Amino acid sequence: MKKQQYLAVSLLALGLLMGAGNAMAQKDSLKLKQEVEVVKAYQPSILDAQKINDIPQIKPEQTEAPTFDYSIFSKPVFSTFDPTPVAAAKMVGDPKEPMGLGLLKLGFGNYLTPYGELFFNAQPTKKSNFGMHFSHLSSSGKVKLLNEDLVKAPESENTAEIFGKKFFRKSTLSGSLAFDRKAFTYYGYAGDRLSDALKEEMIPHYQDKQYFSKGSATVHLKSETLSTAELNYDFGAKYHYFISKTGQTEHEVVLSGDVSKNIDNALGLLSASLTVYKADSIMNRFYSEFGKKQQTILRANPSVMWSTENASLQLGLNTAMILDIDTDADFKIWPKVKAEWSPVPQVLTLFAGVDGHLQHNTYSSIAAENPYADPYHDVANTNYKYIVSGGFKGKLTSKTNYVAEASWSAIEKQHFYITQGSQIYNQSSTYRRLNNTFDWVYDDVNILRLSAEVMHSVSDNFSVHLLGNYYSYDLKTQQKAWQMPNFDITISGIYKPMEQLKFTTDIFVIGSRSALIRDFSNLSLFSSAIISDNEIQLDPIIDLNVGAEYQFSPKLNFFAKLNNFGFQKYEQWLGYTNKGLNWMAGISYSF
Repeated sequence: MKKQQYLAVSLLALGLLMGAGNAMAQKDSLKLKQEVEVVKAYQPSILDAQKINDIPQIKPEQTEAPTFDYSIFSKPVFSTFDPTPVAAAKMVGDPKEPMGLGLLKLGFGNYLTPYGELFFNAQPTKKSNFGMHFSHLSSSGKVKLLNEDLVKAPESENTAEIFGKKFFRKSTLSGSLAFDRKAFTYYGYAGDRLSDALKEEMIPHYQDKQYFSKGSATVHLKSETLSTAELNYDFGAKYHYFISKTGQTEHEVVLSGDVSKNIDNALGLLSASLTVYKADSIMNRFYSEFGKKQQTILRANPSVMWSTENASLQLGLNTAMILDIDTDADFKIWPKVKAEWSPVPQVLTLFAGVDGHLQHNTYSSIAAENPYADPYHDVANTNYKYIVSGGFKGKLTSKTNYVAEASWSAIEKQHFYITQGSQIYNQSSTYRRLNNTFDWVYDDVNILRLSAEVMHSVSDNFSVHLLGNYYSYDLKTQQKAWQMPNFDITISGIYKPMEQLKFTTDIFVIGSRSALIRDFSNLSLFSSAIISDNEIQLDPIIDLNVGAEYQFSPKLNFFAKLNNFGFQKYEQWLGYTNKGLNWMAGISYSF
């Protein structure tokens, strides 16, 4: 078996390197670019609507299959990025605006929250581009839990990144080095208010500190030819090292290659990757003991696409070979079908698709999804057996874009987070321990999702974006989709009454959720455990946020933000109450 694994890995790596050796390139955009890996708020987005653009030019659109994202609604203490306004149409050939060297943003808010961010980009040349990005955001305030207990909840996020590009005649070579660190404490707990002594006895991780540090390096070689008659490619290599305060480490290497070329009247596409993954100091799910996890995943996704002026059809397969040192090799295959038809171009487009894939649940991805998960977690991969979707999109008017979509997903081995407790009986006393880190249960689930999205430009100075999702869960063994909402709504707006002044608003509405506390009780040392489940209803969330920005001069701006000005107290995860009203004010200076 090991010889077969080494042979498969070697063949794919050789193929990627040979493909990379045939490539050289150039890039048309030299603008400063920031690439940030973030924890997605629980707002599963449907296909991005085409930006309002009245230029009479038809561009091919790709319909992305929906995916299931467990992460519930969550966001930083302060949102330091503004929503993206509706882009104004520009005539082709407009001269580019001159670039500055960088941007510095500084701010401060309540909860003892300093914020700083620096972007620097060397003046680009015809052959290269280079930039850097650094940021810091932290908070040292206290949070009042739903049981009125006031607890310390410090947290911080730090990011450093350098990136560059080298432009060749037909391709671009790009690379980056990045480091990010997130630090926090396990400040929350479910249930009644407790004395400090009882907290120490009953809540294993109460006020324990945690951090997640991740360093990464990426290299990409991408063709920049527009002709489909030539071979188009994007070859990449990525490595990251991850470490936590509790001692877990992770190494991941990903080699990837995407190629496409016209074959007669069709476009042939191939996406392939090799992932080598290793984690240490985790609780191995196969042996229930501390140890390592090591996996190798080979993916190959071939497809063929036919296109006309107002229709397209893509047929293919997604495949994955999973090699795990703790179990037998596993090969999976999924269908891949995408179809679009525009009976009225730019006004109405119908789309449908069938898809499926393997979700690789690494230690770092679970830590990003739920930072309060048990720090020794080893979560199994999730199999999206099939995702059937369809809908329509287009323009209602020249200023209004829309998308409506329905999807049905069949998911195997989906994890759901629960809280675990233990009731211990002995001769001298009875006591209960209730975790404030999350365990998980698995289930097979079918998910119906109905989505709608509208982007409307009221005027050149006022735009509104609405996004709504409804979810219905059909589970095999679990009673509920624990801590998952039945709907979510996002409303964003930008208003610019004058050239120097801009207002923004974001409203997040999340439906009610059900959480589970599972207790294990022992009547004696020789008796088997008795399991009792207690369902907790989490209230809906309505989070109101506004911001303002004033341009004092072409280089100096002032900004202010109010988050959660509706003063709602809610739990993002059971026991973890959000911060109340928080504000930030600051300046930004471009140079």
